[in-house]
Formats: sequence, C-alpha cells, structure tokens
Amino acid sequence: MKTELEEEEEEEWRSVHEVLLIVLPYLHSLFELLSMTRVSRSLRDAIRDEIALWTKFVIEPPLSSRLTDDILSEFSSKSAGKLKTLILRQCLMVTDKGLRRVVDANPLITKIIVPGCSGLTPEGIMECVESLSKNNHKLETLHINGVNGFTKQHLSALYTYLSSEGTIDLEVCPKCDEVRMIPSCSRESCNQKQRKCRGCWLCIPRCAECAVCLVGSDTESQEAACGNDDVLCLECWLVLPKCRFCNKPYCTNHSSRRHEIAITDAASRPSFECEACYYRAGTNPYEVDYQI
Repeated sequence: MKTELEEEEEEEWRSVHEVLLIVLPYLHSLFELLSMTRVSRSLRDAIRDEIALWTKFVIEPPLSSRLTDDILSEFSSKSAGKLKTLILRQCLMVTDKGLRRVVDANPLITKIIVPGCSGLTPEGIMECVESLSKNNHKLETLHINGVNGFTKQHLSALYTYLSSEGTIDLEVCPKCDEVRMIPSCSRESCNQKQRKCRGCWLCIPRCAECAVCLVGSDTESQEAACGNDDVLCLECWLVLPKCRFCNKPYCTNHSSRRHEIAITDAASRPSFECEACYYRAGTNPYEVDYQI
C-alpha cells in the first residue's frame, strides 16, 4: 500500500510529466531533445516514438563536431520519411553521401540549412536539390554558406530547381564577382541607398554580430575575440558579454568558444575567458605534464 505522501509525490510527478510532454514540440535542437530523454524512462520513450518531434532535425555546436554520416542517418530515420527541415551547422564530418542518404529517405524536405559544413561539395548539394525537385516539389530554403567551391555555373543550375532566387543564401558579389553570401545591412542610410555597401564579407567590413556595414567616418568598430580579424559595431560590443581579462566579446556564432568560469557566489555575474587568454594563462586542462 502506498502512503498518502507517496501518492502525492506520484501525482505531482505525473503533472510535471504532462507539462514536459507539452514542451517537447517547442524544443529547438537535437541536443535539447537528448537532454530531455535523461529525465525519465517514460519521457525517453515518448521522444523516441513521437514522429512529429523528428520532422525538424537541428544539429548545432557542441554536437556538430560529433555528427557523422551514420549518426545522421540513424537519427533522421526516426522521422519515418516525414522530415521537413534539416539544419546542420558546422558539421564537418557530414559528406555528400550522408546528406544524399537522408534526402532519398525524406522526399518531403523543404528546408536544407548546412552553413559551415565543409565536408559537402557543390556537386553533392546539386544532386540532393535535383532529387528533391522531382514530382514538382521545390525547396523553400537552401542555406549553403561555408560549403566551398560554388561558381556562377553552379548557382545558375540551382536556380532552375528552386522556387525563387531568395531561396538560396548565396549570390554573385557585385564587387569581387565571386559567389558568396551578401548580408543585408540594417543601417538606415544604407536602406535609403545613400551608401554602396552591397557586397560580401570580404569586400565590405561588417559587424560579426548584426552584419551592419562599418564603412564611413561616422561608424565605430571594436575588436572581437573571435579571431579572423572579426570586428563588432559599437552597439553590439557594448551589450555582448566580455572576457574578464582582455575585455573582448565573442559574437553569438562563436560563443561556444567561451571558457566559462565557475562562480560560487549566486550574486556574482557569470564570466568567461576567451581562448587566447585561457591558453595564455596556462589553465588548459588538456596540457599534461608527462615528466615522471
């Protein structure tokens, strides 16, 4: 016989479980889904068996570096051929073969977003897009910035399979005549066409966070901790968290490089060290003294 206290605890847990089931469809990435599977066995089974949760597949750092073709195929198969959105960010080990395997098993995909997946090739992307265009099906979104080797010929061929030119995030830069991503500028004067800042990241200096152009004497930029000569506009630099030593912030895309500092005082603000300061200070836990 269960005691009254045990029954109350069981009822309380049942209520919590019901709330968690409601939250599941709003989880953003695979990392969040996998984290939820550790809460309870029943929740793990619910995530595993609910096909609707797997119609959108999102892999982001820190899981990106671990994703292989076989793992991608295993997890995407949980959608039972109903996958609609495939987002792989900086998944360096994913190849054309792995992507094609997912596309062939899920012909209803409408969004492919693979920025920074340098293991893919233009030819592999084109084969996948061509495969998905069968039976009058067209992609709504194709983001391939960071997949190297695209030419004007590749771009022209892709346009024939896409619903519109705005579907793809690459275009021909009017300044260097290369196929690259050209971000939009949120500066008011640029929107009024008073500045000619239309160009790729290599041709026009831009804020690494908001992509606003940093051209002209009235613009002010600050150095970021990201490296690669990345800079930030003053507005973004002021609001982003900064390294406790060099006072440089990371942009959102590189925030995973932060080395968070454990805090013991609940009233203290979270702090971190950038990679440069972390290694310079000799606090790298992977540095092993092999002398006996």
